[in-house]
Order: sequence, then C-alpha cells, then structure tokens
Amino acid sequence: MSINFSEFAPIETSRLHLRAPKIEDRETIFFMRTDPKVNEYIQRVPPKSLQQIDLFINDRLRDREVGLSIYWVLTLKENPDQYIGAISLWHFSEDRKTAEVGYDLHPDYQGKGYMSEALQAIVRFGFDTLELHTIEAYTHENNTSSKQLLEKFEFSLTDKKDIDVPKNCVYALKNK
Repeated sequence: MSINFSEFAPIETSRLHLRAPKIEDRETIFFMRTDPKVNEYIQRVPPKSLQQIDLFINDRLRDREVGLSIYWVLTLKENPDQYIGAISLWHFSEDRKTAEVGYDLHPDYQGKGYMSEALQAIVRFGFDTLELHTIEAYTHENNTSSKQLLEKFEFSLTDKKDIDVPKNCVYALKNK
C-alpha cells in the first residue's frame, strides 16, 4: 500500500518548522551536499551544479507523492524560508513497518539542539502517524555527535551490518 506523503501538513516544534523542499532552497542544499564538514561521514557523490539540485528537489517531491520517502527541510520558525538542515524517513520496508531516518544540519546551527528537536518530532510522527514499528539510523562509527544524538533518544546499537558502507553502525528504535 502506497501513501501520498505530500498530503501531510508541515511539522512544527517549539523552534522549528519542518516542510517540503522548494526550489528556493537549492543554493543551501547545494552547499549542504558539497560542504566537506557536513559530508565528512557521508558517502555520496557531491552535485556539480544547481541543476542537479533542482533534480534532487523534484525527486524528493515525487518520492513524497508516491510514498517512497519524506524529506523535510528544517527552518527556524521565525524564518521559514531559511534552510538550516534536513531530516527524512526513507528506505521503508515492504510491510511499511520499518523506515530509516537520515539527517544533516548546517554547521552554523550545530550544537544548539535543533536536530534533537527535529528528531524527536520525526520519531513521534513515524510512530504515531505512520504507525512504524521500528526506525533505523545508519551512522559512521566515528560520527560521535550522531551516535550521541541517537542514544539520547534511546536508539540502540544493533548487530546489523551496512553492506554498502562497512564503517557505518546501525541503530534502531522500537515503538513502545
């Protein structure tokens, strides 16, 4: 069963507005996907042009419509047009009971609790709205900040292996 995720309203937290990406986000998304600090622990081919980012945004919007993933842009409530990061639920299992969470945050906004706030909202959305049983997170073994974030929200280290990125650790959180 496929769900049109684009029907879900944006998510609000005390300081953040989580919304679908827009073409106006393209320059910041380009920065986020090419910045060495942001991508230190992520294996991905960086985009070479803003046109590639336009395709990326359109793909994320299409993924929402066909129920493959939900990619949220994080903005501060007082400035909903300023992209500061992203969080997503993706890699849904066939039975739609497990999904992977992924996230990144602009270096200027790291260490201020924004990703904690976003992750808490997305975990609640995943369990309460999508009725997921498990949310997984793949993070590099040396990404201390990401591992601490996951452990703060009671994600547990599993013995599951990431065959594509052997240096990744796999964490999981079960719905209580």
